[in-house]
Amino acid sequence: MQIRRRNNGREGFTLVEVMLVLLILMTLAAAGVLAVRNMGAEAKKRQAAITLGEYARALDAYYALYDCFPTTQEGLDALRHCPQSQDSTDYTPVITGEVKRDPWGSPLNYEYPGSSGGDDFDLWSNGPDMQSGTQDDIWYRR
Repeated sequence: MQIRRRNNGREGFTLVEVMLVLLILMTLAAAGVLAVRNMGAEAKKRQAAITLGEYARALDAYYALYDCFPTTQEGLDALRHCPQSQDSTDYTPVITGEVKRDPWGSPLNYEYPGSSGGDDFDLWSNGPDMQSGTQDDIWYRR
């Protein structure tokens, strides 16, 4: 005669334990996604600052060649095409290719003379909200 023993020990996980592990994994995954998204946003802001620095150097090169900055109306396009204020026979382009946009696809903003007065310019990106004059604008400052 065979005696069957009843196994009172646990042989698996309860539903509550499985759900608790899934909840912990989902929380960790959500935190990872948020961290990666924030890194992407910061990277775009840094890229915008780098682009603004490149154009500020190009504007300084323009100034060195022509002893003036392009006007607001001439804009950054004056760095690659001869503005009407310059003699086209003496014009040398400072940049080649199209004028870059910021990482969010908006054109860079340029004003001369700048808001600080004197012989300086303002150069900025509208930032992530793509609206000029808001707190997330990214400015080139000397």
